[in-house]
Amino acid sequence: MIRAGIAGGESESAGDLIRILINHPDVELVWVSAPNEEGVMLSQRHRGLTGETYMRFTGDKALDDIDVLFMCFTQDGDSEQYLNHHTIPENLKIIDLSPDFRMPEDENSEWVYALPELNRKPLVRGAKRASVPGPYATIMLLSLLPLAKNLLLNNDIHVSCVSSTGAGEEKPGEASVVLEHEEIEETRKALKVLQNSFNSNIRLVATAGGWDSGLAATIYLDTPISEDDIKDIYDMFYEDHGFTFLSESHPDLGEVRGTNKCLMRVGKSGDTLVISSVMDDNLKGGASAAVHVMNLMFGLQERVGLMLKASAR
Repeated sequence: MIRAGIAGGESESAGDLIRILINHPDVELVWVSAPNEEGVMLSQRHRGLTGETYMRFTGDKALDDIDVLFMCFTQDGDSEQYLNHHTIPENLKIIDLSPDFRMPEDENSEWVYALPELNRKPLVRGAKRASVPGPYATIMLLSLLPLAKNLLLNNDIHVSCVSSTGAGEEKPGEASVVLEHEEIEETRKALKVLQNSFNSNIRLVATAGGWDSGLAATIYLDTPISEDDIKDIYDMFYEDHGFTFLSESHPDLGEVRGTNKCLMRVGKSGDTLVISSVMDDNLKGGASAAVHVMNLMFGLQERVGLMLKASAR
């Protein structure tokens, strides 16, 4: 049994993570740390846990009684500060959901950029530190990795996203990203792992959709490759991955909300390739992706504990 702890337990991503881990057959959730909530029942902060767990938030904890630590902090720098103030056991595995370690400056960093569809081998071959990609980077990369693998990203890439509102910060239809976002550079760096020559612009525009969860992206770029050949490239790339699928019909958010799945459809209009992709930004772009990474790091089958039911509406 894998003994897990969660730091930053009051965050929304921690709530999603708790809901998955308490039902994971190979995990014992030992503690959820949130010093400002110490003694409060998890179900009082995170909806949907009443009757599922009677655990309470703890204060700050030592890390010597767990096998894996999930860091769910919401502020940049909090994960790095947390690690600097704790003694880290040698064999402890750490999975971070913040941006702190996604783009380490040191090429020899122990942190693995934890997108399983890109870096599954490092995750299953002894990784101890894993940084979960951001949701925009996740959906852009899943949509573009097969092309990068075949050295086909040679023109500007245009991305239009509609996402969950996000803590009420944007009104439905309001722009949340206009061409500048840290996850653009994150995406560029990851694509260059497969296509070192990649040097095209990524032009991202995102608007708030007014719903609680779900991220839809429409990506287009010019390519001379035929539609049938493109589909073969995507099918071949994802044939041994358990959560990303090519769809013959236009994918709907209801098919992926509440799951760790990404669905996409590819088609061409003249020389322009159009990729339509959907996923749950809170899960595939956060909590369930972290559990997927944990499964790989501990040698479990990747779908264990992640057979989650879509809302279908």
